Amino acid sequence: MRSLRPLLIILIVGVIAVGSLVYFFFPRGSNPIASNTGGTFVEGVVGTPQFMNPLLCDSDADRDLCGLLFSGLTRFDENGDVVPDLASTWSISESGLTYTFKLRPDAKWEDGTPITAEDVLFTVKLLQDKDFPGRQDIGALWRTVKADKIDNYTVQFALRQPYAPFLDITTVGLLPQHILANVPAAELRGLPFNLQPKGSGQWKLSEVNSVSNRVSTIALEHSGTYTGIGPKPKITRLVFRYYSNSQALLDAFKNGDVDSMANLGSADQQKAEALDDVTVYSSRISRYISVFVNLRKESSAIALIDNQVRQALMYALDRDAIIRDALNGRGAVADSPFVPDTWAFDPTAPRYTYDPQRARQLLRNAGYELTAIAPSNVEVWQKAGEAIDFTLLTPDSGVYPAVAEAIAKQWRAIGVQVTVQPVRNLAAVFAATRPLQFQLALVAVPLDGDPDPYAYWHQSRMVTGQNYTGWDSKEASDLIEQARTTSDRAVRADRYHQFQKLWTNELPALPLYFPTYRYYVSSRVRDVQLGPITFMSDRLRGLARWTVNPSGN
Repeated sequence: MRSLRPLLIILIVGVIAVGSLVYFFFPRGSNPIASNTGGTFVEGVVGTPQFMNPLLCDSDADRDLCGLLFSGLTRFDENGDVVPDLASTWSISESGLTYTFKLRPDAKWEDGTPITAEDVLFTVKLLQDKDFPGRQDIGALWRTVKADKIDNYTVQFALRQPYAPFLDITTVGLLPQHILANVPAAELRGLPFNLQPKGSGQWKLSEVNSVSNRVSTIALEHSGTYTGIGPKPKITRLVFRYYSNSQALLDAFKNGDVDSMANLGSADQQKAEALDDVTVYSSRISRYISVFVNLRKESSAIALIDNQVRQALMYALDRDAIIRDALNGRGAVADSPFVPDTWAFDPTAPRYTYDPQRARQLLRNAGYELTAIAPSNVEVWQKAGEAIDFTLLTPDSGVYPAVAEAIAKQWRAIGVQVTVQPVRNLAAVFAATRPLQFQLALVAVPLDGDPDPYAYWHQSRMVTGQNYTGWDSKEASDLIEQARTTSDRAVRADRYHQFQKLWTNELPALPLYFPTYRYYVSSRVRDVQLGPITFMSDRLRGLARWTVNPSGN
């Protein structure tokens, strides 16, 4: 045994030495497996992309790719704030009319061509063209802006009037002037470029596969010319696989064909959450679901013009029960048109709790009486022989029918008669409101970036805009104008807080909930975090930090 002692000592010393090296090269708290870099991440998506072009990407499948392949002067960070991207800095004149952007001199297109002011002007010119085939609201905004080149890396925008949300539209991805210089705006949709783009983002296109003229997979890899802000992604290859429906996507996940499920339907979400090899990430979506109220006499629902009736309807809503039963808990109560915990939201503004007794008292105060209606003897609130009897429009897809029926059931319980009328989809709900003949409509209001509520609640938008309710409030319109014409956030917040109090008191719409986005990811994928979700593509904002552990442990 003595002869083995020197060998044993040498072995122990060797183990200690190796351990010391491991300790030195892997800092305390790190996990070599969990921090694995490289590898491929496969994202499963329902739908198929059509336009990998930042001026045309309207669908969720398009936005996923545009956000990875292209860069704008600015971008939204993980908190939804505007931060530099291709621009290194910008300044705003005291008048709020002039914005000057300095481009990063090291920024390049995928093919190595420098990105200059010419690319900015080229992209803006396409957006401003009367034949621009993309989002018309964005085109209309850009047509009010004069763009000038100061030098090769400086551009200046002159606005006709101060517009605080202007920075939001500078997040649009730029197009390469040296590739598309001779393309008219009217021909943008037919370009081969839309499926074989050359961008400026952190990723570049490496492969596109189609089956029966339908894109089935798209693969991306790191762009060797990207010099932008942020860490280099740890995942080296990113693959999108596209499926015709959420059940097909769920089956693909079970078979190990994809690492994530981006947009499962509500029925299949419950199935996904029951799987063993899945981590569920959730975040509040930046849109609110509400019941729009037609405040015009032409709606033939005179009762809705009475603010006490609208407040009674609000107190009669058990929104927690709606979220629990109709949404399976996938939502958060909404109290105003602003997202909670953001600078525009006023936590001291009035809120409506579920209080059916108070709802009944408000109706009595408004001069209504509960009257039994023959032959069913159902009690309904009436005044001067006219019953409170409404039609509620709702999209006929997703969770909306269940939400609408839950609302109607709660209102019927206090004596308000409601007929639920499904329509083809959410766009059809808005189309139905155009003639201003609706009474109540269940709608989703998007909150894209800046909280400016002008589009839906300003007086000037009552006829041709999106103020479908006909809320004709000069006080509210003045507050909106004051907020959108200053870049001073403290002033804007004050005006929005006043607006919120006014809105929640007068209730041109009855706020219901903020939907919750659910993202289902294999347990072998680590370091995933979700910030605020405006578009589904926002789930990928933190992609650079994600890691893939091949062993799944």
